[in-house]
Amino acid sequence: MSDINNKSSMSNLQPPTTTTVGQMLAPANTAPQKLYSGSATGNPRNKCALKPGHSLLDWIRLGNSGIDLAGTRGRVTTVNSDELARHNTREDAWMAIRGKVYNVTRYMDFHPGGVDELMRGVGCDATKLFDEVHAWVNYQQLLVKCFIGPLRTLSKMSSLPEGRTPVPTANFEIPSSNKPVNTNTEIVPRFDWIQKRQDLTIYIYTRQLCNPGLLLRRKCAKKLQLQVQINSAQHIFEFELHEEIDWPPKSVRVGSETGKIEVSVTKVEPALWSTYGAHNVSKGVVGETEDLEYEYEVVKCTDFNHDSFVLCLRDIQDTLMVLPIGYHMTVAALINGELIRRSYTPVPGKVLPQPHTDNESNSTNLNFLIKSYGEGILSTHLRQKQIGQMLLLSTPHGNLHLQRLLPHRQIALIAAGSGLTPMLNLIEHLLKRNANRIDYLRLMYFNKTPADIWCRGELEQLQKTDERFQLVNVLSAADAEWTGLRGRICNELLAPLITKNTTEYASFVAVCGPSAFNQAAQDILQELKFNLENLHIFQG
Repeated sequence: MSDINNKSSMSNLQPPTTTTVGQMLAPANTAPQKLYSGSATGNPRNKCALKPGHSLLDWIRLGNSGIDLAGTRGRVTTVNSDELARHNTREDAWMAIRGKVYNVTRYMDFHPGGVDELMRGVGCDATKLFDEVHAWVNYQQLLVKCFIGPLRTLSKMSSLPEGRTPVPTANFEIPSSNKPVNTNTEIVPRFDWIQKRQDLTIYIYTRQLCNPGLLLRRKCAKKLQLQVQINSAQHIFEFELHEEIDWPPKSVRVGSETGKIEVSVTKVEPALWSTYGAHNVSKGVVGETEDLEYEYEVVKCTDFNHDSFVLCLRDIQDTLMVLPIGYHMTVAALINGELIRRSYTPVPGKVLPQPHTDNESNSTNLNFLIKSYGEGILSTHLRQKQIGQMLLLSTPHGNLHLQRLLPHRQIALIAAGSGLTPMLNLIEHLLKRNANRIDYLRLMYFNKTPADIWCRGELEQLQKTDERFQLVNVLSAADAEWTGLRGRICNELLAPLITKNTTEYASFVAVCGPSAFNQAAQDILQELKFNLENLHIFQG
């Protein structure tokens, strides 16, 4: 909570005078926006005089003091609507915002809008009220030490029209059907901005669990393009900024659960701008063919294990790409006059050996783990790439809808060899998911020998630190010293997934591996009477 001063200004929270917040804009062509209000939020509201010792800075100090503001002794506890409603007094005040429950009892006297204003949202889901008053406030950081746990509200099928599947709302109501949630509803991103003397931050709001991707490109010192990918749609924001900015960006965050995109860039000349500039929005479609649009330069190509290597690529066009979870991209190279291509999924840099140079650690880089096959023309060629050589990359492609996984709290991931790569970001997303928090997440990882297991140390460490995650290695050619499971994918190994009331049971399964492996997994699950509507097979 100590970095709260580095974030957005807050309505009714006495923000620093060096921060300016832009008006919330609809995604349409806009003229430059000017702030005529004396309020730091552009929205003048009445404020109450606070008692001495109750400023925003005092609240930050209280949060950093070690006092248990949530009253939970550090434990995250799921809260249902009935329990939330019981905490509705000045002396015992809980509030829910966007699926998270906070104990705001100690915050009452720090709220510049006054106790009565805050009490309007106590004991209930205050998301709608919050959005009406100050949706731009970064309440997650303001109330981070007050967090109790996720709000769980079960939808009742009897209240829904016949044949209609419930859809999660702002408070993450949990569908009582395991059928896929309708993802065809059009999502129209919204834009907002804030600034400080040194930097400008752009926010794009999409929708919870819509799994957005981002392509960020600086065309010149004053022109910035944001391409927001949602399923097959691309929403393209073209910004003509008020003054020049540096590259690379200060920070880029894409919230897989919230759907919020945050891009912070550094101003060349520190100053408060009278406006962010101007922008327009257009919409496109990601083509079915994977067009090779982006040139990347090799900055690292080194061995990872006996038959795999790390390929680190850097953009040469002031470009940064964040893929939707579970998506892949085509990597192509010209070999003997022929353009050879194959699909790969970038992996988080934290699972790779530590970088040795600034070029390797650049935040705009893309990192790949690639298995080298003797008969693989492209993988053999890529392994021989030298630093500075060029490759072509496509736009991201994939079909993973995170909303499909929302009703499920016991999930199994089945991977073979390099099929681990799309699972790595999915594992992180699921374990961090606040809505309908995961109970068990089981990774069954099929390989030949112990030497073939990718990221073994990182996965075993995760198993130690999060009791909900279980790693199960299955080897087909292990030596006598191997004490784990042996064999290939078969009915016997997958049967526990359909045994209810056990830690092995899974109501949703995701599979990634070679085509024959994926087909075998699907055939076995179908034979075991698993509901294939709750099966996702990664394609690539």
